[in-house]
Amino acid sequence: MDLRMGWIAAGVTALAMAGSASALEPMAPKSTTSGSARQVEQAEQAFAKTVAQIGVPMGFRKFAAPGAVMFLPDPMPAEPFLKTASSSGELSWRPQYIGVAASDDLAFSLGPSVYKVAGKADGGFYLTIWRRGPDGAWMFVLDHGVDMPASIYEAAPQAVTVFTLTALAKADPSQGLREVDAALDSSLSRGPSVAFEGRLDDQALVVRTNRPVASGKRKVLALLAEAPPILEAHLISAGLSGDGLLGYTYGKAQWSKGPGMQPGYYVRVWRSTAQGWRLLVDHLAER
Repeated sequence: MDLRMGWIAAGVTALAMAGSASALEPMAPKSTTSGSARQVEQAEQAFAKTVAQIGVPMGFRKFAAPGAVMFLPDPMPAEPFLKTASSSGELSWRPQYIGVAASDDLAFSLGPSVYKVAGKADGGFYLTIWRRGPDGAWMFVLDHGVDMPASIYEAAPQAVTVFTLTALAKADPSQGLREVDAALDSSLSRGPSVAFEGRLDDQALVVRTNRPVASGKRKVLALLAEAPPILEAHLISAGLSGDGLLGYTYGKAQWSKGPGMQPGYYVRVWRSTAQGWRLLVDHLAER
């Protein structure tokens, strides 16, 4: 399901969001003092206000960049979908985490959402990738969401946490983002500690269905140890900031669930450092 949505659209049936989870565990909050982070936060606020005023499909059309991708639940081009989509519910969300590339042209945001229709409330935790257009406006290029209980949005709002993304030394240019992401995918069968531990950024954030959001290496590794391990994953696509120091990847994954296998999709945010690419965000949703 798309990052914020549980709405029914033309030719697409919404999946019910269910389950329970304990309260969100945020990183130590900071105010959005960075000018660019504040701009992304304002874009999110304008986006949410527009959706409230003119409806979900038309609101999303106004903030979708050319070639934007949405997960419904499979990744698909946003533009043709939004031209025929319909929705009768109310969608609300707010950013809780924001990161902006040092080159000021690529950003990401995450936060809780809720979709209300016919007396039912479905929760989620979204991840949006933003790119600054030629006119300086921030538009989304990718939209992804993980199911959560509605209580995650109903909880008291917390201060927005801004990721510290200064221009660090670039990693070895032979370590391409696609190759690094594929290497992580290929190591998943050896267990989460082997696959993730040496690749995590100090600010790492991991989101899994109906589980508390984990931040920082210790909490991230604890969550990965208790959540069903991803058994197989394959990269679909990737994108980079202008300076090549921040990037995102997304792909298909599957893991054990009951007697069978559960398919889904991941979206990851990576930063390039002198020590190599480090994983900032790992956002995994059931299909």
